[in-house]
Amino acid sequence: MNDKANNIKRQIAITRRDELGHPPLHLDNNSRLCLNCNRAINDEINIIEADPACLRLNVLTQSASQTCVICNAQEDIGRLTIHCRVNVFIEVNIYIPDNVRSCEHHLDENGMFHNRLLPGLRFINRPYLIKGPQLQLFLQHLRNVSANKVKGIDDKNLTEDEFKCIAPVSKQQFEELFTYCDPVYYNGKLRQIKRKDLLMFLCKMRQGLSDDFLKIIFDYHSRQTVSSVAACVRTSLLERFVPTNIGLQSITRENFIEQHVTEFANELYNPRPAEPKVIAVIDSTYAYVHKSKSFRVLRQSYCFHKNRHLLKPTLIVAPDGFILMICGPYFSDAGNNDANIIREEFERDANTLREWFQNQDIVLVDRGYRDAVPLLQHLGIDHRMPAFLQRGHRQLSTEDGNESRIITKNRWVVEARNGHLKSVFKFLGQTMNLQHAQNLSGFYRIAGAILNRYHPLINMQDVNAEFARQMLQRSTVPNAIQARVEVDNLRLRNGQWRRLYGEDVPDFPLLDLGYLKDLTMGIYQINLAPSYIQDKLIRENDKELQLDEHINEPGFLRIRLFSRFRNVVKHQIFIAYTANEMENIDNNADNNPISGYYCTCQSGARSLGTCAHVASVLWYLGFARHQPNIKYPDTSLLDTTLDAAYRQPADIAQNINVDVIDIN
Repeated sequence: MNDKANNIKRQIAITRRDELGHPPLHLDNNSRLCLNCNRAINDEINIIEADPACLRLNVLTQSASQTCVICNAQEDIGRLTIHCRVNVFIEVNIYIPDNVRSCEHHLDENGMFHNRLLPGLRFINRPYLIKGPQLQLFLQHLRNVSANKVKGIDDKNLTEDEFKCIAPVSKQQFEELFTYCDPVYYNGKLRQIKRKDLLMFLCKMRQGLSDDFLKIIFDYHSRQTVSSVAACVRTSLLERFVPTNIGLQSITRENFIEQHVTEFANELYNPRPAEPKVIAVIDSTYAYVHKSKSFRVLRQSYCFHKNRHLLKPTLIVAPDGFILMICGPYFSDAGNNDANIIREEFERDANTLREWFQNQDIVLVDRGYRDAVPLLQHLGIDHRMPAFLQRGHRQLSTEDGNESRIITKNRWVVEARNGHLKSVFKFLGQTMNLQHAQNLSGFYRIAGAILNRYHPLINMQDVNAEFARQMLQRSTVPNAIQARVEVDNLRLRNGQWRRLYGEDVPDFPLLDLGYLKDLTMGIYQINLAPSYIQDKLIRENDKELQLDEHINEPGFLRIRLFSRFRNVVKHQIFIAYTANEMENIDNNADNNPISGYYCTCQSGARSLGTCAHVASVLWYLGFARHQPNIKYPDTSLLDTTLDAAYRQPADIAQNINVDVIDIN
């Protein structure tokens, strides 16, 4: 190898050695080549001498036609398709001769090598002659790939905003999520999860698109391929990603209390705040499904409350919106009410759920769980539930109303999370076909795990332990206005009132949104105010808010507002205020401009916060009427849609529907 006659052979050998990454070797008169390398180098020299213009290619070294190119198996092997060979050339720049064979399990459903196998292919850079028909076929398929390259969505070419429109995660979060996509067995074969497969599944969840549409935009061969790929991705995520991010096994009690039980909830619900306990909110949501041909499924999936066919997943959520677990889904007939569902969960997971929830833990539930109270008491779990109306009463007492407000102050997070599941994942908000409904549990748990890991928790602004103590203190204050209304029978004695309009009470104090939020203990009631005021003006066919003032006591008002649920029901609102000549109020002032309020609605007797009717009147008289621009709800549908009942048009609404002002 060291003589001049072998100079060309020596240069070729050194080039091959460097390409293979072998260490350099000192050449002397005793240096030799093995027979195989010597034969291959001689063939290369002969090809170059026969055609000096011959090009060099990275040619696969495992080119035997009798064995598998991957595992050297000799049975059940088949020749690689031109599609597979072209794909390898594009992905890793290795040319595979047309006689190379492989086992079927090394290929995916499209006949391509699994991505994890491509780095293991060995090659050598040498002159290689491709015959005319083979070259023509190879170039034609390269042309087809180039022509079809515009088809399908490539995640690497999407901007961050475009990516978030397709998937419920960011591009960086997608990279991490892809690391959880392990190979899974599907129909007896090991299937690899590609980036395109995961993105397609996330797009289906995010936008609720059909498999036929996904086949087009992601360039799959058929709708059946889309369905099988989605099943593989779902199975893969359920194996490792879901157990890591949702469920009792994903977090310990201690970490749950430390990370997700807020100081506000601990102070508000825990009678011993110095000893934090688990605080969780439980509620069911609805997953609408198509009708089944099975009569039993039809009966058990029909919900008389919603008058639709649906299934019921149940969420257990922390005070900050962290989803501890998603149970079910359950059927929705009378036998599957909320109380029976929670009883079933504690009995079915007796060794898990009962161990995780311990004595004196706290759960917030709605009235539908009343039949499960004995079970919770037996387990030593403290339950908080909104109060029930007493028999023969139409209104909650002040104490019951205040207690209900304390519970709903944090119970709404489970409703918010239910809404997030259906707004972030539109697939869950659609009417689902029965094929998908069979895997509803997996879809919901994947969505919940993504929310837990990649989406922000629910952060209630300006609430802390001190705010909780203020709520508890205010909940003990009686409603003096209610007592006066009942003693003097002011609801019925119209002779003690005189009719006015809003402009006739110029001394009503100016209120800012900060004061209103503090008075109502939240923003929900204020957000409803424009709708209530607009509805009153439309129904009374007036441009000004009508109200009554006590004839013997200026500063004591009565206003009637319509119920938003029933056409014929009116609620009376009584408000006592202190006239204020200042341009605005000082929220820290000792003199409260609103000295009391009372409403005849079901929750209007409470002194902790206000109902939406009281908040609407305060919002209008103290804030909205002094603003140049207030946006009321759009009523254009009333003008473009026929009404066979011949109700009055929305002329008044058109006059008050003006520009926008943000009240959030």
